[in-house]
Amino acid sequence: METYTTKVAAIIIAYHPDLANLKRNVQRIFDSVDYLIIWRNSYDDLSLINEISDNILFLGDGTNQYIAHPLNLALDWCVSNNINYLLTMDQDSTWEDCTRFLHYALSLKIDNVGIFAPRINTIKSFHKGEYEDIETTITSGSLVNVKIAKKVGGFNEKYQIYWVDGEFCYKLRKNNYRIIRLNNHELTHKLGNPTKTFLGFETSNYSPIVYYFLIRNMIWEHRQYGSSAVSYKCMLYTLFTNVRGIILGEKHKFQKLRKITLAIYHGLLFSYQ
Repeated sequence: METYTTKVAAIIIAYHPDLANLKRNVQRIFDSVDYLIIWRNSYDDLSLINEISDNILFLGDGTNQYIAHPLNLALDWCVSNNINYLLTMDQDSTWEDCTRFLHYALSLKIDNVGIFAPRINTIKSFHKGEYEDIETTITSGSLVNVKIAKKVGGFNEKYQIYWVDGEFCYKLRKNNYRIIRLNNHELTHKLGNPTKTFLGFETSNYSPIVYYFLIRNMIWEHRQYGSSAVSYKCMLYTLFTNVRGIILGEKHKFQKLRKITLAIYHGLLFSYQ
């Protein structure tokens, strides 16, 4: 276990994980943090993970609590245990250099940083400098300042999944906190189960409920924060590319398109608070 002047916990949210892949990802971060939480969003047998250490903390009762609620409970756990930072992780995200990322982030003397983030699936040469301010980042790989996260109200649990990260990032920036990307550190993150349609377009193959949250929460975030958070162009592009992919290359088309229609209705008329 690495020793820092500040304490770091990590949480991995597990939902029907590939157990061998999850074990590899746990092994890549376990020795880099002071505490590791596995949140159980499904009833899978995770005894394979216990082989790594008896000190891994398992939370969640196996029912799917999505993302925002577990993250808020993890923040509360950090407050109760005097933890300064929470590293939030997806089960399918793989670190190349978690220890070096944490060392560098915690060595920087920068005020008002709500999140330190790595590069996500990008080439190093695309970015300038060792670090830079960014507008948003995904939940996975985010080193969240616990005190600041609690100050801004944590994660919006009505969002549940999808755009939870965008809403949290915009809330940080609205309260004059910074999001810093460390350009020399990379996280590989798997998005959905992408395949190509017969016309060459890529489709995500999400479940109907995931498409529902993706579209509804996108509209909610626009209503909540305006075009500076989610522009009309972004919304139209997201809606068009996902509907096109469903029609051209996915199964259960009717169920998915029905969920998207419902998401638009709820996104426009239901409350996001």
